[in-house]
Amino acid sequence: MDFSFSEEHLLIQESIRKFCRKELDPIAAEIDREERFPMEVYRKLGQEGFLGIMVPEEYGGSGSDLMSMYIVKEELCRAAGGMGMSVNICTLNFLHFISRFGTEEQKRTYIPPVLRGEALAAYALTEPGAGSDTLGMQTRAVRKGDKYRIRGTKTFVTNAPLAQYFLVVTRTSGERSVDGGTNFILERGMEGLSTGKPFEKLGMRCSPTGEVFMEDVEAEESRILGAPDRGFHDMFTTLNAERALGAATATGVAQACFDAAVKYAGQRVQFKRPIGSFQFVQGMLAEMATNLAVARTYAHHVVWLYDQGRPIRHEASMAKLFASQMAVKCALDAVQIHGGYGYIKEFPVERYLRDAKLGEIGGGTSEIQKLIIGRQLMQGVAG
Repeated sequence: MDFSFSEEHLLIQESIRKFCRKELDPIAAEIDREERFPMEVYRKLGQEGFLGIMVPEEYGGSGSDLMSMYIVKEELCRAAGGMGMSVNICTLNFLHFISRFGTEEQKRTYIPPVLRGEALAAYALTEPGAGSDTLGMQTRAVRKGDKYRIRGTKTFVTNAPLAQYFLVVTRTSGERSVDGGTNFILERGMEGLSTGKPFEKLGMRCSPTGEVFMEDVEAEESRILGAPDRGFHDMFTTLNAERALGAATATGVAQACFDAAVKYAGQRVQFKRPIGSFQFVQGMLAEMATNLAVARTYAHHVVWLYDQGRPIRHEASMAKLFASQMAVKCALDAVQIHGGYGYIKEFPVERYLRDAKLGEIGGGTSEIQKLIIGRQLMQGVAG
């Protein structure tokens, strides 16, 4: 088993790291403070080819793998967590989804604007009454002649306030069944579709999040992504990959915490010695480094499994669960090492702590990940 980086992976890592140091690091605190999505940086990501990492070459992408996307997301989140989250929705939940399940017309229509960084996309899944309970969603698409009428509300939708395209998960038949889901590609400006104002959030503040309202939105059959009534099956396939990349968010933020803590421990002098010379600080740093290495290594293993075409349902949950909890612990320790300075905005670790917490909530809470893992462990066990 070899899931080490190829030459292509190393080149991508070097390129995106340089990009982030130049384009994101200087403005990370500013866009967090202003709650502003840096569209100019997003466009440059498209121009540099980072948004088309997993898009097949015939549609303008580089046709690479999930490991490449992991590398890109980790570096983005290391610089600005919210940027990594918004980009991930566009690259994985939209572009990769359409690349896998879209018709030729859908691929030619919707991939290029997002791939080039000209348009943002949103993935509308969560509802006010259906967060972790995905199959309990109430958004309905009812067939009327040769069209569907969609009615419902989605919330906590990343990129919603600014998105041009919306991949909306609906129920077209059944109740609480894995069958009966249908995915639609909708666009801003369609009659009956509107978005709410951006939520004011604790962390990931440069990533716009809001609600999507659909009041009898008419959608032609050509807007269906994949097969009708098979949308939940397609969705779960993509969500497994999303959870694996959820670990990239965590390792990116944790790496930023570790870097900041090591730097500060080497510079801050107390009792005429750098605090990094004290054993208790060294112990905290050692634990941070160990947990980060373990989280990243296992996440790479899970991504490798996905790229080999193997199922990763509970493995992806394990990767996300451990990495998300690890990132929060790293952030707390980084703040502790900084002392009072860790509690003020002059230093970035308070932002890292706010960003890290979302990993235990978004993309499936830690409790849901434990439920998925536990069910897998108990399969076939009598009792």
